[in-house]
Amino acid sequence: MASYVYVKNPNGTTYVYENESYWDKTEQKTKHHRKCVGKLHPETNVIIPTRKKSVATNKADPQTEHCRVSTIGPALLLDKAARETGLVKILRSSFPEDWERILTCAYYLASEGNALCHVEQWSAYNQHPYQSKLADQRVSELLSRITSSLQQDFFGKWIAAKHNKGYFALDITSISSYSEFIDYIRWGYNRDGEDLPHVNLLMLTSEESHLPIYYRILSGSIKDVSTIDESLANLKLLGSRSVHLVMDKGFFSEANINALYNSHYRFSVGIPFTASIATNAVEENRTGMDSHKNFISIGEDDLYAVTKCTKWNGHRCYIHTYYDSLKAELEHKKFTHKLLQCYDELVNCKEKSENQAFYNNYFIVKDLPKRGRKVEYNEGAISKHKQNSIGWFVMISNKTKDAAEALRAYRQKDAVEKGFDDLKNDLDMKRLRIHSNATMEGRIFIQFIALILTTYLKNVMEEHGWTRNHNLQEIFSEMKSLKQVSIEGKRKKLVTTPTKRQREIIELYQVTV
Repeated sequence: MASYVYVKNPNGTTYVYENESYWDKTEQKTKHHRKCVGKLHPETNVIIPTRKKSVATNKADPQTEHCRVSTIGPALLLDKAARETGLVKILRSSFPEDWERILTCAYYLASEGNALCHVEQWSAYNQHPYQSKLADQRVSELLSRITSSLQQDFFGKWIAAKHNKGYFALDITSISSYSEFIDYIRWGYNRDGEDLPHVNLLMLTSEESHLPIYYRILSGSIKDVSTIDESLANLKLLGSRSVHLVMDKGFFSEANINALYNSHYRFSVGIPFTASIATNAVEENRTGMDSHKNFISIGEDDLYAVTKCTKWNGHRCYIHTYYDSLKAELEHKKFTHKLLQCYDELVNCKEKSENQAFYNNYFIVKDLPKRGRKVEYNEGAISKHKQNSIGWFVMISNKTKDAAEALRAYRQKDAVEKGFDDLKNDLDMKRLRIHSNATMEGRIFIQFIALILTTYLKNVMEEHGWTRNHNLQEIFSEMKSLKQVSIEGKRKKLVTTPTKRQREIIELYQVTV
């Protein structure tokens, strides 16, 4: 088998050798014939061929072959993800003119995680679907062509293809920006705790495949509880009505639950203890909750659960009430520590803005002209919180009547939270560096495609236990040294010999080099 081997000289020059493996029958082992074919240009990664000298003229052979080296390792994995998820087929259908450019930008974000303005240089030396250099100006034009109508067409086909049944986690995150020219950028509750205007991104993730399936861009001033009605209307347009939505406490409100019933969606929603339905459920089940009849086990967690079938505005629903004694102990310590910390802050007049709601709920503060500040604990509020909140959790569902199944599905919603974390930390979405509505929508769509690809690759890692000792960026870094050499005039392409670690990765993802 022929391949190329790179040998770096102490003076910094990298020489390229054509390597031919063969079996030595006498010594019963593999040997190699190696022939130097040139050296690697330090900036362009192009092989500068060794000049062949003529005996008669001692001049360079005009027929010298030209070689080109490109990085193929990350593309092998991303090609696999794009095929297995069905992305290639659906993108080609929704964006017939631009699907290769969209995937190329997504490949770049997935493997590099840098600003999209650097994709031109990257595309010159890496294998990708577009197969040509993708100029920065063409990328700007591409973002403007990814219109809302084309995105909706993609989402309709994407959901219909594989992701229109089962449990789906829904959540919102904030993406900060310094831009003042985007309509969606507003001041409001920033979920990252940053003092910046932002947009909100609502995303839906399949709990079965763990793949993101849908998102909406929302104004930064919109709260979680204000988003359900319009989002459900959009999902109807996409033909998705058989999904079971799983949401956290931030989405609970009477209006949202009514909207879910009116849209005939299945749902499971956490209930905050500011709602009387949650505190009443705890009060009803406080005595006898720890009976062996109420014991359930989910994974490594043991807890107690009670389910009550009741009515919500004439509709049947199930109220699941849970108590976890281990969680109660941890939450009690955390709450007590927070109380002492905030007490010291108030006494020493060193209040923090992020703790203001906590001060208001659990302390009574009086500033007297002569005696100074007097800080007292609000014992009634503290006692009520300990009784009704610590260790308890309440959820409402209109479909799932089994408490264990309902909680299992609720806990799986961290898939969407992991997706948000990947968008911000691995896929260059911590800040929006876009200055128009059209390019912002196109930019976020490409981020979404990149997230689908990386999520698939991480799912494979998790299935085989790789996430305990590796992360995806380490795998991409390892695969970047796998090169492909193309020789002008020859159809056959050579690939550098994979390292031991690269062979393990290739085997993990079942890709062909």
